Amino acid sequence: MRSIIKAYGILLCRIFYNSTKTTTTDNSKIEFLFLKASYGNKHWTPPKGLHEDDEEGITTAKRETLEETGINEDKYKLLDFEKTLKYNVHNGMKETTYYLAVLLNNDETVKLSHEHTDYKWIQSKDAKTFSLPESLSDLLIKAEKFLVKNLGNV
Repeated sequence: MRSIIKAYGILLCRIFYNSTKTTTTDNSKIEFLFLKASYGNKHWTPPKGLHEDDEEGITTAKRETLEETGINEDKYKLLDFEKTLKYNVHNGMKETTYYLAVLLNNDETVKLSHEHTDYKWIQSKDAKTFSLPESLSDLLIKAEKFLVKNLGNV
């Protein structure tokens, strides 16, 4: 039996307010950072990667986010939201756990690593445009609902 490949990432978001500084779908725009892979089918995902040795999941997620985007953990606030996606890959099963974080500065610069060719800030409603798998689309919807419900004042 093949082992499960485990990966960890941070679903980075930024929130733009139209009027009052409260998070609702009517008066704000929530965008999530997605990176375009430079390999394989050039898929779009949030920053993520495989853990090293006995590294904690959140440590892996922070390290991979820094390596793939140039954004250090002091540039975002981690929230109490964590979701694990399970899916088939060419050599078995993979589990990717994502932690939700909000950028402290919406104009933060993204510096791509060699692993990616492009990045986009996308809204959950745009998931189909980027051919995201249903599991990632669902992740965005759940994260957005969490933000609207729990972050009245970010």
